[in-house]
Amino acid sequence: MREHYRYRYQAREVLTRQKVAKGDVLLSSLPFVYLVNASSKGLYCDHCLKKNSTHQNLQRCSGCKVECYCSKECQRGSWDIHRFECKNLQRIYPLIPPDTAKLIAKVILRLKTGGDQFEERITEKRSRKFKDLMNHYTDLKDDVKRQEHLTSLVVVLRKYLGTNNLPNEVELQGIFGRVCVNSFSITDTDMNTVGTGVYLAASIFDHSCEPNAYVTFDGKHLLCRSLVDWPSLDWNKVRISYIDVMNTTTDRLEELHNRYYFWCDCSACHNPERDKFMSSINCGNTACTAPIFIDENDDDDTPIGACSACGFNDLSLDKRTKYCKIANYCREQLEVMKEKYYLDLCQRVIEKQGDLFHKLNILRVRFLDAGFEAAIALHNWDIAIQYGTQNIEGLKFYYGEDHPNIGLVLLKLGKICSHIYRLQDAVHYLAQAEKILLISHGKSHPLYKEELKPLIEQANEELKIFTHRKKWTNSNFAVNFRTTCG
Repeated sequence: MREHYRYRYQAREVLTRQKVAKGDVLLSSLPFVYLVNASSKGLYCDHCLKKNSTHQNLQRCSGCKVECYCSKECQRGSWDIHRFECKNLQRIYPLIPPDTAKLIAKVILRLKTGGDQFEERITEKRSRKFKDLMNHYTDLKDDVKRQEHLTSLVVVLRKYLGTNNLPNEVELQGIFGRVCVNSFSITDTDMNTVGTGVYLAASIFDHSCEPNAYVTFDGKHLLCRSLVDWPSLDWNKVRISYIDVMNTTTDRLEELHNRYYFWCDCSACHNPERDKFMSSINCGNTACTAPIFIDENDDDDTPIGACSACGFNDLSLDKRTKYCKIANYCREQLEVMKEKYYLDLCQRVIEKQGDLFHKLNILRVRFLDAGFEAAIALHNWDIAIQYGTQNIEGLKFYYGEDHPNIGLVLLKLGKICSHIYRLQDAVHYLAQAEKILLISHGKSHPLYKEELKPLIEQANEELKIFTHRKKWTNSNFAVNFRTTCG
């Protein structure tokens, strides 16, 4: 059975050469343990994590009535671990353990059935077992919130697995730490989080707010591709992003330290100019596009000063007061939209920002992005295109020119334009999206193979037909006009 695990979960270092190009696969891996999140239950197969467009076809396990599978093959594929879960789920029915408890239980069951000896190879000379993952034992012991969470999880685990099946306190603390620090959010092609997994080999990647590699998922299958060219690959310098980097340096540092117990030291965290753009207004000179930094910590009577680019000095104190008031209102509304974006709220906030907020102001960028997504959800295509196109420059500033998030926005714009027959715009946006997503996702990823490529082919074909008809119509009109006019 252990050899079976070794075969199933063997990570592959696809690259055999030292020179690495953009888009090359650095690592391909399957999870040590994983699950479909409760919020996505019934929409995605619990084994392969593929989305079922007609989710009624997913078959529930006849035993526990909790896990859902898209085929008999997937149900059989999950049985090596689910056979232990199934009887426990039946025993506590109708109670269902929360996601974190289920994931920790999967780890415990995996370790008891040979997983403690399984190692996932990174290179020929490097590999990782579950025990090799960092658990931040001391940090976790000092973290009051996480200790409270662990205490509540132990109560659930005792009911779910039984006291006799739980490891001792030190081992359980170590498992909890490894799960907290090393878990990946598994996403679908639309970047929706659908599951959580622990990937042994992929845990080698450290964080940077300016990443040089990117992780995607095809079902439960993890792929990490390079976003840069490497004259010689150095695994110790490969960086992915653990968090959304579109935050202030202070917020990013705090989030990383609170969640992962380290202080980021990347170049973006040593760039104070980047944060100045985040809190900026437009210059009063309409001919000038330079941002003016507003320090909200300054006193209300501190002058803003003249524009450093054009020297224009119409930055009165009331502008600071007005900006601070609107900025605080924006943050309050972001809290309201933590779970869901509301188009009317986004429109109201963007209107309040008006001509005062600079196009690179982080609050401006965030609300345009939220409004873009909300408009798509409501099929309000005109507003979606307006917000999406206005925001491309801001998103590129914070993520980088070729970041996959930019590619996904361009893909959505292309899809919308194709839908409403703005074919030239559709071809333009889809071509831009292709350049980016081929690097981050590759030709074999479902996002490219099943969505982007067919869209490009369809848009080009429709544009060709439209252009031909237009020429034919214009030609006939010219002939008729000459005939009529004699």
